[in-house]
Amino acid sequence: MHAVIETTDAGFAENWSRLFANDPLQNPLYAQCSIECLELADKEIHFTDRSFLVISEDEPVFGCSLTLHTDRQGRKCMGYFGMEASTHVNRATMLSSSNNFRPQAIELLQRQFNRLIDEIQPDSLEYLDPVSCGIMSPLTQLLLEKGARPSLQKVQLIDLSLSGRALNRNLRKSHRRLIRWGQRNLRIEIISGETFDSARSQCLQAGRRQSVAPDATPFSSWQACEQLIRQGDAFGVQAEYRGQLAASALFVHTDKTCHFVFADTMPQSPAQPILLSLVWAAILHSQKLGCCRFDLGCSGGAEVNDAGDTACAAGFGGESQIRLKVTLTL
Repeated sequence: MHAVIETTDAGFAENWSRLFANDPLQNPLYAQCSIECLELADKEIHFTDRSFLVISEDEPVFGCSLTLHTDRQGRKCMGYFGMEASTHVNRATMLSSSNNFRPQAIELLQRQFNRLIDEIQPDSLEYLDPVSCGIMSPLTQLLLEKGARPSLQKVQLIDLSLSGRALNRNLRKSHRRLIRWGQRNLRIEIISGETFDSARSQCLQAGRRQSVAPDATPFSSWQACEQLIRQGDAFGVQAEYRGQLAASALFVHTDKTCHFVFADTMPQSPAQPILLSLVWAAILHSQKLGCCRFDLGCSGGAEVNDAGDTACAAGFGGESQIRLKVTLTL
């Protein structure tokens, strides 16, 4: 017996938590606990949550993170609180280890997604295919049939089960040299819910202002960033150089995965590329938190070139994976 559960239905939150716990990627940006923070992203834009789950025999199989909002130009946009819509899978519900799901569940996922598109008639839809378990999402196939444009995104995943020594050994030599310079010359501090106060909030907020894009994104609002840190679902890293704030960064995490969100430098930062040192500090801190994976796939603003672009991300070691961003314009 297969069914669809929407956000307003009883049992949605409980089933979403069960699904997300078994999602192989477990992207913390899409965690249910982040929704309240994401809703703070832009007070001028109202997001309607149209997320849903596909249930099979009382077990969640697929989840789809999906919202609707009207942008400042009056266009109806489907995504997820300023990010792309995305899907999640319950690895425990596979028929076997061969990445197969029940055909009825796949058909219902596509049918519900298609029904919402027909109902809403959006002007645009952005979808991130996480390529979970090594297979393309059934929703990508549906969107391509509607004329959507795909683009490849290369992301870097670091295995945090390795020892600190092994992680250091996997660094590119140039990264290792710059990180050592940062350790000697920068005062780097981890900012978590336990150490978060008004002074640290102002320092991180100053860094966030450097890279805020004009478009609506979940982290354009400092209030959203601050709440994530205070509730223990994110941490900041800041660096001082000669007594002045030089750079700051934000990372969100679950029990399993830590995800790079943004990083930026201040005008008074040194000429050396210092964001590498902040990312390295975050990698080691994530390991202490018990995370098993560090995801460098989410880059921040234009000034994050020395930490978030593909070439520099690869310098931290780990594995490169391909994800798909699919854009549909109607």
